[in-house]
Amino acid sequence: MSCVRLLAIVPLVVGITAGQGGAQAGRDSAARGGADSVRPPARLAPQRASADSLQAPVSPGRAFLHSLFLPGLGQSRLQRPMAGAIYAAVEALSVVMLLKAQGDLRLARERVDVGIVRSYRVDPVTGAPILSGEGAFQPLDSLPNEFGPERIAARRAQVEDWVAVLVANHLFAGADAFVASLLWDLPARVGFRLLPQGLGFGLAVRW
Repeated sequence: MSCVRLLAIVPLVVGITAGQGGAQAGRDSAARGGADSVRPPARLAPQRASADSLQAPVSPGRAFLHSLFLPGLGQSRLQRPMAGAIYAAVEALSVVMLLKAQGDLRLARERVDVGIVRSYRVDPVTGAPILSGEGAFQPLDSLPNEFGPERIAARRAQVEDWVAVLVANHLFAGADAFVASLLWDLPARVGFRLLPQGLGFGLAVRW
């Protein structure tokens, strides 16, 4: 009878021990789960604007030289295609008109001594034209042509004007590229913001 009681007690003790172990494991798991659920999420590092994003693709000096030698090149390097196209178009127009003005001046110089013949010398008896020793007709009366000294001076002034336009386009393009490179980060440092009192204007200045 005592043996039967002892065998009955042993399974009971084993069951209680196993139950306590399972309960303890459950509490540990719950504690770990609770700690994990309470743990704050990892904070993401704030994304800061890199210095490269506020730096111009070309330095002011290089931008000035690029547009000084080839108007529009500095603007294209600074991602300003519209301004570059305008300077390039003015450059092409100035070159074409300068070549035309130089051609007109050359023509005026070549024909300054050429007159318009109204009549030639003829034999009063036969009416045949009188030829020179070289066999050319001898002019009797002539009119001055349109390419006189005044026309040459006007054509020379046109050439000088187009040269001035060409030089000015190079200088303006270089200055524009220089300023655009200096103010490259201006849109990132100047802006408007809606405030409770109204519209606000912000400006960040580097020292």
